[in-house]
Amino acid sequence: MARTERIRSATGSDCDSIAALIVELRMEEHGTSLDRAEVASVVRSAIACATTSVLVAEQAAGVLGFIVVHWLPFPMLAGTEAYVSDLIVGRQSRGQGIGRDLVAAAEQEARARSCVRLMLNNRVTAESFQRAFYPKLGFRVRNEFANLVKVLR
Repeated sequence: MARTERIRSATGSDCDSIAALIVELRMEEHGTSLDRAEVASVVRSAIACATTSVLVAEQAAGVLGFIVVHWLPFPMLAGTEAYVSDLIVGRQSRGQGIGRDLVAAAEQEARARSCVRLMLNNRVTAESFQRAFYPKLGFRVRNEFANLVKVLR
């Protein structure tokens, strides 16, 4: 498959394609399914949110991948943090630099917004973590912090 033709802001017409990528990855990594319509609804909400950017990498064949970035005022940093909650590239398009291009676009927008930091979480069992995808892009693993979550549903 050819390289990304462009990276652009997602629109409502991208919701189903983005949802399909999420459902595909969930099945691939966890062997569980998600309701595609529910996922598309949440994607639609993210696209409409003023403090969130959803960018897609596309070519003539359609959406190859996407990234979701949240713009969070962070008092302890005396500035705004760009938090990447999702970055997914479709299985058939991986290894072509699409993820790198999406992160670069997010970083460019973060710099334009004068963010002080770009942050994300990555499961240590994820393929991207195992092959040091993010450290190769300049991210560092913070061993001095714990990632804590409380499941609410």
